[in-house]
Amino acid sequence: MQNDFIIGQISDTHFVDKKQKLFDKYDTYKRFVDVIETCNKLMKIPDLYVISGDLIHDNEIFYKDFFELCNKLKRPIYPMMGNHDKRKALRSFVKSDLIDENGYLNYTISSYPLEIICLDTVIEDAIEGTLSESTLEWLEKKLLNNINKPTIIFMHHPPIEIGSLLFDPIKCNNGKELINLISKYKNVKEVIFGHVHCSFSEIINGVEFSSCPSASIQYPIGAKSDKNLELDTTGFIKLINYNDGAISKENIKIKI
Repeated sequence: MQNDFIIGQISDTHFVDKKQKLFDKYDTYKRFVDVIETCNKLMKIPDLYVISGDLIHDNEIFYKDFFELCNKLKRPIYPMMGNHDKRKALRSFVKSDLIDENGYLNYTISSYPLEIICLDTVIEDAIEGTLSESTLEWLEKKLLNNINKPTIIFMHHPPIEIGSLLFDPIKCNNGKELINLISKYKNVKEVIFGHVHCSFSEIINGVEFSSCPSASIQYPIGAKSDKNLELDTTGFIKLINYNDGAISKENIKIKI
């Protein structure tokens, strides 16, 4: 088993088809093409990509084009649920081993020296998130099974407040349960989330909680309202580098 590897994280693409624009303004189809080209031109290509939610924006017909473009990436992809995704439709595009017995997209990636756990935080037809009782039970079993293996957890909704008037009300509503759970397991090193369209980091009980900025558009963390809000159209991917037990992270700007 290799001692070092790179995870590429892509989040909140909000993909729409060529005929539309997100909010009638942002061309997220072209942006995703730019994302793929940027990924394929990296000096060191990640070993895999975690796409941490809001793959498409609300309409399940967008999945077909989205995943056809994903085929141009040079590594395996691991899609996750976001609040703008459609769980039933997305399940038809992913491998069965990425779906748990309750139909959630909860899964692990275990073939690397760092255990990767991806959690489904989505409440159907809601903006805020939660970790279901069955998901928390599933997570604890996975942590117990690999109690001595360094572990990183990906989720869409943040389990903590980040100081945003726009996103704190629509975070994961039982994040404290997650924090209490993982605090019992010293092998959990990082929790990385999407959803918030900005960069954020905080250490709680020795675990770093950080965000992956959107691949499409960024919201200012200090925004007081979403009315007449000017969004930053800079997009990013996040690289998580694991090397001999150490984790480092870097946000890479999408080239357009």
